[in-house]
Amino acid sequence: MAFKAKDIMKLRKMTSAGMALCKEALTDSDGDFEKARKYIDKRSDVVSRLYNLTGAKIIHCKIAHEKAEGDFEKAVEIIKENGWGGDPSQEKKKEGGLGIYIHGEEQKLVIIVELFCDTDFVAKNEKFKNLAHELAMQVASNGAKYAEPDLVPKAVIEEQKKMIKESDELKGKSDDIIEKITEGKLKKFYEESCLTEQKYFRDEEKTIRNILDDAIANIGEKISLGRIYRIKLGE
Repeated sequence: MAFKAKDIMKLRKMTSAGMALCKEALTDSDGDFEKARKYIDKRSDVVSRLYNLTGAKIIHCKIAHEKAEGDFEKAVEIIKENGWGGDPSQEKKKEGGLGIYIHGEEQKLVIIVELFCDTDFVAKNEKFKNLAHELAMQVASNGAKYAEPDLVPKAVIEEQKKMIKESDELKGKSDDIIEKITEGKLKKFYEESCLTEQKYFRDEEKTIRNILDDAIANIGEKISLGRIYRIKLGE
């Protein structure tokens, strides 16, 4: 079974393993994701990968891994449910740059986006710099408030759920229908508010997550978003 760069990125996101190991795993498993995950678990430190992905303390990663009986994704959920994970936006980064875009002739709106990578070599790469600038233009165009869904404050999510469930549209609906509609509207909220979930302003067939994944595959190094700043004169 053939696999593509996006499959490597998908497996990397699922396991937090390096790109080389993900490629090796997919090659060995003939593109079968479940076999590839088991391959990675045998050849890498699961606890370290949990730590790298979630920012949780090593002891909490070990506890989650034991409770999940070796299921990596379940372990990640256990860490999230217990609030053990660190804030990805506060994670110490080695290198990166700022995407800066000043909008309009009057220049009254400035967007700044933090973009991180692993090495100074990539930070100086023109493709990386152009990507950072494109992301800033995306924020100016579509008004993202958060970098990605995982960084939306829990209080904001709960408020959104409350507003949806108390709306006239859901009065008299069954619990199953309410949950289904709530899930759909939350997805819409993420697509409007989170940079990674938005459609790319230059090509609506792609999302910003697709753009980031393509950049990682082309550049060959981890790239991640940081904070978003929106500064408007007088506000």
